[in-house]
Amino acid sequence: MKKILFPTLIAALAFSCGGENESTDSQPKNILENFSFTVDTLVVDPGEEIINLSRGVRGSSLNETKTHFYLFDDATTQINKINLDELILEEQIPFEKEGPNGVGANFISTSRYLPGEEFLFSSFQSSGIFNKQGEKVLDLTLKPEELDIEGLGENAQFNITNSMRITPDKKQVYSLPGDFMEGTTQLAKIDLESKSGKVLPIPAMEIVGDYRILLQSDQSMSIYIEEISFQELGGKFYISGATTNSIYRFEPGQDSLQLFEFDFSLVPNQKEIPIQRKVSSMEEFEAEMEKARTQIGFEKLLFDEQTKRFYRFGRIYEPKGDDPEAPSKAQVFLFAFDENLNFLGETEIPELENTPSNAFFKDGKLWSYVNVDDELGFAVMDFKF
Repeated sequence: MKKILFPTLIAALAFSCGGENESTDSQPKNILENFSFTVDTLVVDPGEEIINLSRGVRGSSLNETKTHFYLFDDATTQINKINLDELILEEQIPFEKEGPNGVGANFISTSRYLPGEEFLFSSFQSSGIFNKQGEKVLDLTLKPEELDIEGLGENAQFNITNSMRITPDKKQVYSLPGDFMEGTTQLAKIDLESKSGKVLPIPAMEIVGDYRILLQSDQSMSIYIEEISFQELGGKFYISGATTNSIYRFEPGQDSLQLFEFDFSLVPNQKEIPIQRKVSSMEEFEAEMEKARTQIGFEKLLFDEQTKRFYRFGRIYEPKGDDPEAPSKAQVFLFAFDENLNFLGETEIPELENTPSNAFFKDGKLWSYVNVDDELGFAVMDFKF
């Protein structure tokens, strides 16, 4: 059967595949048992402008109704506002790099749409909320010496803005500060007015740090990181990690987190083979990275507003073999949950060679980024059950 390779899919195709769990009277039905899908590719018309895809769509976000896709170009510090219903570049919104309304001249780690067409920009030097006119309407720069955060580690305070999320009333922020080598094991809750707060432990994410690899030698320094996702979906916050199927959920303003753990049958529930985390040569670095990548890894949560279901992709990369430059290929799996994160089913999708890139649900279909001859495109998958 022909494989689909994201993000270079162009043709429209149709496939089906069955899950391995059989439903019985004593066993919950696997809703993905007869899963199938069709897929089409759509391309955005940029008009006379250029949409820079040199970094893919890493700095992208959506408005509340999924009608517009906002893609930040850090080379020009402008946001490309893309109309997803008409598939056109509707507007390019400029921002300053420096000065009182500057978004930052160095690496910007976060660029995110906020309700009312405001934007959150964050870097190691500064953070803030900006309106569409490019004016900073709220300074979110958090200096360690000005903060009183109960339980915050000394090393973590310098990474306090990592994965920053703000409550709807803009009075509190949450973030995932972490040690450079150990990763993230705490959730920080900060009151913006008093500059005080506390950290909440997220021990289920400690395993993510166990698969962080540091190469440090006289010639080079490199680091391999398994991702932690901090998402806001349907008015609630979710924390998940690539190395485990566990998920934390909590509501803005609350101090208590609810942990969800699952027992999958098609794949392990987390990575199981330990790796060497500090190495001194590129050969060791690539070997340990391969050991991590060829174990199960999980993507961020996806929520379909029409069916009120969550989905999550998983993947196990194939070994690189003798050609380290060969495109990565993986076994791809899909897991389904209801809106309360009750597990509904699982399946392998042999037609896919990679998980969909920067995916989101719109109008009941899964959209994901594809590059079509250096033009912005989306592969649109229609799930069937």
